[in-house]
Amino acid sequence: MRVATSGGDHLSAEAPAPALGTQPEPGPPETLRQLDLARVALAETRTRLADSERRAAREHDLALGLQCAIMPPGVRLMAAAGVDIAARCRPARPGLLVAGDWYDVLPLPGGDLLFVVGDIAGHGIEAVAGLVAVRNGLRGLAVTGAEPDELLGQLNSAACLFSEGVTGTVICGRYSPRSQLLRWARAGHLPLILARGDTATVQPMPDGMLLGVAPGERYQQHTLRLYAGDTLLFYTDGLIERRTASIGEALVEFALTAVPVDANLNAHVDRILAGAASDTGDDACLLAVRIREPGR
Repeated sequence: MRVATSGGDHLSAEAPAPALGTQPEPGPPETLRQLDLARVALAETRTRLADSERRAAREHDLALGLQCAIMPPGVRLMAAAGVDIAARCRPARPGLLVAGDWYDVLPLPGGDLLFVVGDIAGHGIEAVAGLVAVRNGLRGLAVTGAEPDELLGQLNSAACLFSEGVTGTVICGRYSPRSQLLRWARAGHLPLILARGDTATVQPMPDGMLLGVAPGERYQQHTLRLYAGDTLLFYTDGLIERRTASIGEALVEFALTAVPVDANLNAHVDRILAGAASDTGDDACLLAVRIREPGR
């Protein structure tokens, strides 16, 4: 403090500073109680967050394990019945929850082949569980010899009645090596791309609603004659969709990446993936089928 004298001189005395290491006097008891409560709440939040992160990591690992078990990434499918086949599943980026993109190739009784690509809505364990249910359901139905339009109708009814909450898109093609005819149908899925020579065309879409929405839906079927050297592309929307382009524009741009056709199908698929312009941060799946020359 300061004290003034009559002569104008000043004497001062200052309160001593607290010694190092000592704590300030505590505030009112209510303030301290609120601080304690805040510390406890923060610790509980951190614990719950850590538990959630561990649970999410376990679910991600389980979903990824299921997905890889039925669709090994980067696998090269063996040539069968006069066709070469290459398939790829590409995550949007490492660390994201896996999605419901899938493919399948089935040899059918009588020598035909069934090509399938699908996309179950959602991410993580629920999407992969739906993927497994739809894939296995389609496999079970395929042995009946039903055509693609009938397969999708039956699969849709099963999804509506027995798989609550599972929705998604599927494209299904049945190829006969003897006639070189492909009969195909779709449930809300993007259309086939056919690369022939130096031209790639987006095929007209048969009518068909996505799976799991309305039981009793009927699906249209188209037939396509194929020739030696033709390449078919089955794919999911994560490969083509862009925020600044319509689906029609994206399809045309994607078709352009399919030509010229590489002699090696795996190299061709890798080039298509590298040139894909999608920017929506979604997973993607691509199945390519090439009709071989006779005698190869």
